[in-house]
Amino acid sequence: MNIFTDKGIYEVVYKGRHFSFLSFIRKDCICDVCYITLKNILTGEMFTFDKSGILGIREMSGALEASAG
Repeated sequence: MNIFTDKGIYEVVYKGRHFSFLSFIRKDCICDVCYITLKNILTGEMFTFDKSGILGIREMSGALEASAG
């Protein structure tokens, strides 16, 4: 799971819940469990997801640029 870029904005589906407007912060692997930390760019809220619970990830950046233009 190395799809993240420094300037990318992402949507994540985690255990059936949808999270949007997330920027990548870090990836940690602890005792064979990988965690992905993302930050909501609108609210500042931080989320740490267990990689095994992530059902889908999609980069939104292109969609945001297209709708702004």
